[in-house]
Amino acid sequence: MSDIKDSSKAIDLIQLGFSVSIDAASCEGDIESIIEAARMFNSTLILRNVPDSMLDPKSLKVLKSHSHKIIIEV
Repeated sequence: MSDIKDSSKAIDLIQLGFSVSIDAASCEGDIESIIEAARMFNSTLILRNVPDSMLDPKSLKVLKSHSHKIIIEV
């Protein structure tokens, strides 16, 4: 279940210049918006509890362009 409140809070913090750590499974529906915000504001994004659906080649290709600023905890 995606938690809009947590996703919005993460995006707000990124826009203020903070690096954030999020539970990727709970924000899966909004993950593209969060990644785009991190990319725009050059913030580091830590993804915790990443579901297998986000670790397929297509999803990883999306993350690759910003991989120097994305940390995936396994």
